[in-house]
Amino acid sequence: MPTPVPGPEDALVKVKSVGICGTDSHYWKTGSVGSFTIREPMILGHEVSGEVVEVGEAVSNLSVGDRVTIEPGAPCRKCRFCKMGRYNLCPQKRFMGDPPTNGAFAEYVSWPSDFVFEMPEDMTYDEGAMIEPLAVGVYSVNRAHITTGDIVMIMGAGPVGLMILQAALTAGAGKIIVSDTDDWRLEKAKSFGATATINAKEDVLARIQDLTKGNYVDVAMEASGSREATAQAVKVTRRGGTISLVGVYETGEFTYPLLDVIMKELIVVGNIDGANVFQKSLDLMASRRFDARTLITHHLPLDDIETGFRILEEKKEHALKVLVHP
Repeated sequence: MPTPVPGPEDALVKVKSVGICGTDSHYWKTGSVGSFTIREPMILGHEVSGEVVEVGEAVSNLSVGDRVTIEPGAPCRKCRFCKMGRYNLCPQKRFMGDPPTNGAFAEYVSWPSDFVFEMPEDMTYDEGAMIEPLAVGVYSVNRAHITTGDIVMIMGAGPVGLMILQAALTAGAGKIIVSDTDDWRLEKAKSFGATATINAKEDVLARIQDLTKGNYVDVAMEASGSREATAQAVKVTRRGGTISLVGVYETGEFTYPLLDVIMKELIVVGNIDGANVFQKSLDLMASRRFDARTLITHHLPLDDIETGFRILEEKKEHALKVLVHP
């Protein structure tokens, strides 16, 4: 493919680090995520950092040589959702690596400059590539209205689940319980500040009853993309509590215990991408309250990208975040 040509308000970025996301894996396996279907060849990837090598004539916030990270969803800025500040819901939004918009598994990307953020001098490109999943965590915690003292359960200890953990700690959560089927990932959750962990192969409801003294959790954050975990969230959440759906599912429809949702007056919140949290997430990463680099388990050149997808798919070795370096 030719090197992209930036428009008047765009920045051309030489990609340094880009992460493989669960959404990328869904596209790689099935060719679709929800209503988005790949119908012709395209480039995936949206967790990206790099160096500005060219700017459009109307760009004033960036200069050649700036080290940057990119918010991968660019809205129209004119529709009702954009004007409400909920630009992640913009029907005309272009999202890197969602059809038909090419993504960042490439040497260069061109993107609107107001969605390109300069990084502090001491922030690495690898950390810059982790800001997008952190932003997903920050946004979902905001949407769930987690506040001081809340008992929170995070279902799924992958990169996004662990970023939710950091965002929940920042919000003041009192107790954070993390579940997963992988004991190695659960140990990583403990090192990141989880109060307790549960292997999802156990009796999760009994463990939650024990850990909360029968009070259940205030907020359940479902970040695994497991249908079973989504239904389980209804069981472990207290009456009047909140369930936040963050994971991406392989099918758009499945059985869900709606009567329990009604009888317990649960609030069920959806999350897509995020809005108005990218700079906040960059600042959180820069604060070094945690070291996101400890989540990076693999580094690969672009030529070996399929190896990265297979590592995540086959689960034959410990893996959290696989970074690709074009």
